[in-house]
Amino acid sequence: MAATVALIAAAAGQTAVAEEDSVPDAPTYTNPLLTGVTDNFADPTIIRGRDGYWYAYATNGPRSADDHRQIMMITRSTNLIDWEWVGPVFTPDTMPTYDGKPADANRQFWAPEIAYVDGQYVLYYSYVVEGPGEPWRVVAAATADHPAGPWTDTGEVVVGNETWEVRPGETQIRNNIDPDLLTAPDGTRYLYYGSVQGGVRVVKLSDDGLRAQGEPTQLTDAHRYEAAYVVHRDGYYYLMMSVIGGCCAGAASGYPVMAGRSEDPKGPFVDRDGHPVNGPTGGGTPVLAPNGNKWVSTGHNAVATDLSGQDWIVSHAIDRAAPYVKGRESARHLVITRLDWIDGWPVGNAGKGIPDGPEAGPRTAAVVAEAFEGGFAAWDVPEGWETRTEAAGGYAHTSGGQSLVSQATITRDSRVRGTVRLDPGDSGKVGLVIGAAGHKGVTAWIDRAQGRLVVESGMGRQQVMETAPLPDTFHYDTWHEIEIEVTDGQVHASVTESGQYDPVAEIETAISPAAANGPVALTAEGTGADFDDVTAAPYRVVDAEMAPPPEVGTLDQDLSTDFTDGIGPEWNWTGDPAATAEDGDLSFDITSATLIERRRPSDGEVPSLLLRDMPEGEWTAETTVTIPFGTSIPYGWPQAGLIAYGNDEDWAALAYTTRESRRFTAFARQVPPPDGREAVYGHAALGPSDDTMHLRLRHTVAGNGEHLYRAALSLDGEHWQWHGTRTLPAGQQPRIGLFAMDYADRNDEPLTATFDAFRVYR
Repeated sequence: MAATVALIAAAAGQTAVAEEDSVPDAPTYTNPLLTGVTDNFADPTIIRGRDGYWYAYATNGPRSADDHRQIMMITRSTNLIDWEWVGPVFTPDTMPTYDGKPADANRQFWAPEIAYVDGQYVLYYSYVVEGPGEPWRVVAAATADHPAGPWTDTGEVVVGNETWEVRPGETQIRNNIDPDLLTAPDGTRYLYYGSVQGGVRVVKLSDDGLRAQGEPTQLTDAHRYEAAYVVHRDGYYYLMMSVIGGCCAGAASGYPVMAGRSEDPKGPFVDRDGHPVNGPTGGGTPVLAPNGNKWVSTGHNAVATDLSGQDWIVSHAIDRAAPYVKGRESARHLVITRLDWIDGWPVGNAGKGIPDGPEAGPRTAAVVAEAFEGGFAAWDVPEGWETRTEAAGGYAHTSGGQSLVSQATITRDSRVRGTVRLDPGDSGKVGLVIGAAGHKGVTAWIDRAQGRLVVESGMGRQQVMETAPLPDTFHYDTWHEIEIEVTDGQVHASVTESGQYDPVAEIETAISPAAANGPVALTAEGTGADFDDVTAAPYRVVDAEMAPPPEVGTLDQDLSTDFTDGIGPEWNWTGDPAATAEDGDLSFDITSATLIERRRPSDGEVPSLLLRDMPEGEWTAETTVTIPFGTSIPYGWPQAGLIAYGNDEDWAALAYTTRESRRFTAFARQVPPPDGREAVYGHAALGPSDDTMHLRLRHTVAGNGEHLYRAALSLDGEHWQWHGTRTLPAGQQPRIGLFAMDYADRNDEPLTATFDAFRVYR
């Protein structure tokens, strides 16, 4: 059957008519997305406004080498690919200064989180002032009637300064940054926040979302994660976080995204293998990590859903070939990566990481795309309907009665969504309809009298009704988004405040396959109602299969050793011997010597490394290392593991380590100095970890000759978790080896790392 379609045009709110079959394939895109707009867009957050634009926000910083600091940034797009500059969130005259510091203090505004809360847009952000005196590290908020602003700070903190215990008797100010808002199905609002120096926490908020209430709950240990982003899906709360140690270290950055999930928004969260993300040896399931192409610092993510229902990871990333925007300030670009849900877990690009070439992009062409900025040209309009305007733009209003029906129809699996609100009162209902023809169709209602989300569906006289409760705190006279997805004879309907993956009510039920064929309608009964930003598109979500793990091959006996016969002649020390082999174990005394230039004093020593040459091509090096930390709280960063070594300034390493009592495995990179100063270092704090760790580095060679090293960890030597990739320059192949370093014990108590073997698989 022929059907018409309204396709979104270049400007939001405009439409064009074509056949449904002419809805185009997904457009292609190439990261980064803001070329020509800004070279720097760190810590992004995103929301769809009611004017047909997606709005993205970022940390303060310059847009280019010649730019001044923008006090948080705003851009917008109609298609999630092509973006335009909107402006800064604050100016020097409007930024908050109620921290009690001098007027010229260095105020920083980081990592915003955008939400629509109780009838207004709220931008949460990290408000940081280091001195003089006690540091000021709080979460604050600004409000606006439109996602472009103007933004007004509320004048008081959402979460104030807090302390944490570094070690017994020693406390510091907690690093309260990186806020993320979630509204649970019972209407409770939660704020997730925290970073290095304290870890990630969650606290309940007031109904208006502007004040913390009660005691926070600790979700992670102190030095593993930051940048929480929570998605509520299929009965689980998924806590995505970025791994600490390399958000902003230029080409040495790592910053992968990991996840845990829980049936409770306050946790505890566990990874795919059941390891808690909290605790000194916490785990995490990989979501997005550097893959060996040009992109590093792949974290601090949000999630956007295109009009077809496909999810996208919105994050920043650093091009390691051009890593700085100004001086040593990293150029963190806006990038997107398809988000797949495989076996109940989120993963970027089926595990292949951020793409750096042309890829199929978000689908934003729609059968209906209406922001009501210019009348009802694509609708059959009965009496009682009109367009109105408020600060956020145009919208449609009905006094109640006949439905507004689209001229376009949809005949396939589809996704329909739109924002609605009821006039003030005690009754009435408002809804969206798919297949609005005769006595068939699927309607999702917000029903004030029942206090429920209601789905009605059927063909002819065979009608089905399902309901789900709305929160007692639900405000029917503020905007909410209704979403209906019809796929394979199932309908899934949900209500959120702004389409940000935190539904307050959901229904899933079977329908007749033909019930949802036909036009889209906007409907209200019992009172007046408003509608805005209504879209209907064919449902198109990639059914992806997880990329397989690397095949390591079989053990190469000639390249492997268990050190039973001591250290063979194929091994060489870079300095004096620093380990002994006895009874099949290689023992390294961990000293204060370190390869990490920024931690090494001017008169400090570099450690002696045990290295060997390796064959060309693909191979995997493996070792098992034990450091008996137990429950101790060492000083320094004592560590031991595998290293791919070019020279003292240019290397990658995978090492079991600790920071105070928090254990992890550091996947590290040091690159030569770009400006004649010290070399640049960054690591990713991976887990889970234990005092005996099995470590792997898999070597491959890229098409441009660069040497790629992918990391894997295991607690038992049998079950391996693969992580991201570090890259060393083309040319002579780095040597591989074992090392131990970076101990700073103040009581002169020795600490020894023991390696039980070095194995090579080919």
